[in-house]
Amino acid sequence: MLNKEIVFNTVKKELEKRSNIIQATFDDLKDALYSSSKNTVGDKHETNRAMIQLEQEKLSQQLVNIINLKNSLNKINPKEQHKVAQYGSLINTSEGFFFLSIGLGKVNINNEKVFCITATTRLGILLIGKHIGDNIRIDKKKITILDLI
Repeated sequence: MLNKEIVFNTVKKELEKRSNIIQATFDDLKDALYSSSKNTVGDKHETNRAMIQLEQEKLSQQLVNIINLKNSLNKINPKEQHKVAQYGSLINTSEGFFFLSIGLGKVNINNEKVFCITATTRLGILLIGKHIGDNIRIDKKKITILDLI
């Protein structure tokens, strides 16, 4: 059985894992940039350096995005129970579990799929303010809220 603390901690670990992968890639690029600056001269060298620097900029932006996601996630109290669906709610529906938090997508937890969505997505907007037993419709599909965890 899922609880919000397990979901919260799993999402936090997933963000950390993604951050570590990006950081390792960034470090590899830094090493490549250092190596290429020692060994090569000419246009090909300059093009290679520019490509590495461009990739580093992309990775830096991804790290900033992950930091922002972590900050947003940390605003959630995983021990808090909600009677109404809101930011930080883990919602069990007829279509699966939704964690109204950050836009991380599908995360597998204890053989369950949990969809981490923001409150500003189409589905998130429909879920906000709903109670157990309420129904919403999205793309002609009826979704029933079974539980707020």
